[in-house]
Amino acid sequence: MNTSDMRPVYVQLIDRIYTMVLSGQYPPGAKLPTVRDLAEMMQANPNTVQRALFYLEEQGIIYTQRTTGKFITDDTNAIERVRRSLAGVYSAEYFRKMQQIGISREEAKRIITEEKE
Repeated sequence: MNTSDMRPVYVQLIDRIYTMVLSGQYPPGAKLPTVRDLAEMMQANPNTVQRALFYLEEQGIIYTQRTTGKFITDDTNAIERVRRSLAGVYSAEYFRKMQQIGISREEAKRIITEEKE
């Protein structure tokens, strides 16, 4: 985990798992590693990983099948909702940071447009 990140570790874990799902590393229907394996992979306490997974399950991104483990949802609409939500969070953060360094919203948009080309 990122020790310079001031957010709680379980929130960082949620973000990492979201990124893995949205990038296709864990596609819809994929089985997640066990809590212990995820904890080892992410260098976090298993209880903290479990807390993150509980949140993701509440959000409908993962589900538990008794005796077989945890899986990524097959509901592509739920995954797309998360993608759009995170895109909004990231873009808001971008514009806030640009404002902090004295760049107007219009200029920040222009920078993005120039970067795409």
